[in-house]
Amino acid sequence: MSTTLSDRPSAPVPRGDWELTPLGHDSWRVCDRARRQGDADCLIAYVERNSTGSLDVLWLRRPCPRVTRFRDVKHMLDALDEAIIAAADRSRAPSPIRHLPPR
Repeated sequence: MSTTLSDRPSAPVPRGDWELTPLGHDSWRVCDRARRQGDADCLIAYVERNSTGSLDVLWLRRPCPRVTRFRDVKHMLDALDEAIIAAADRSRAPSPIRHLPPR
């Protein structure tokens, strides 16, 4: 289910691992459903519709898109999905760093 500017979610709207929760008439909170509600990393962003109708986003967690203004919620969530996919996989050990031999 996609949410556009004309749609006003009245209840939390799950999309992938993200949950969009309305905070007011033109503002929302984006949370990660994979994390507990009490976990500070659960909160991803605050979204607010500005006077021109576009959405301004305050990203609170990395990785996040570089863009902070979107036409609609669908584009914002798509950009968030892409940022997460592009982030480095932290489940594996990092690549070893070669060191110079001691002198």
